[in-house]
Amino acid sequence: MSILPRISSATALHGISVVSPSGRKLGTLDDVIVGVTTGRVMHATILLDEPSELGEQLYAVPWEALTLDAAYDRCVLNVPIETLRAAPAFPSRHAVNDADPRLRRMIHNHFGEYRPAA
Repeated sequence: MSILPRISSATALHGISVVSPSGRKLGTLDDVIVGVTTGRVMHATILLDEPSELGEQLYAVPWEALTLDAAYDRCVLNVPIETLRAAPAFPSRHAVNDADPRLRRMIHNHFGEYRPAA
C-alpha cells in the first residue's frame, strides 16, 4: 500500500503521466494553476500525447478531476474520454491565459461543479 504525499511542489508534478481510469496514457501534466489571491489550486493543464485523436493538444481540467497515483508516479483523470474530447482545448500554452476569468467559466461550464467520485 502506497502512502500519498500530503504536499508536493507544482514543479514535482510537472511532466508526470496522466492516464484514464483504465490506465490508458493520455498525456502529461503540463501545469498546475493557482489562484494567487485565494491560494487554491484552480485547475490543471494536460498536454496530450496524441493531439490528432482529440483535436488540440492542451486541455484545462478541474484540479478535483485528477487523483494522484503515487504508486505509479502518475495522475488519473477521472473524466470520461468523451467529456475530455468535448472540453475547451487550446493550441498552445500561450493561448491559456491563467488570469482570464473566462477560462475558469469555460472549465466550469463544461465540467460543471466537479466533485470526485466517493
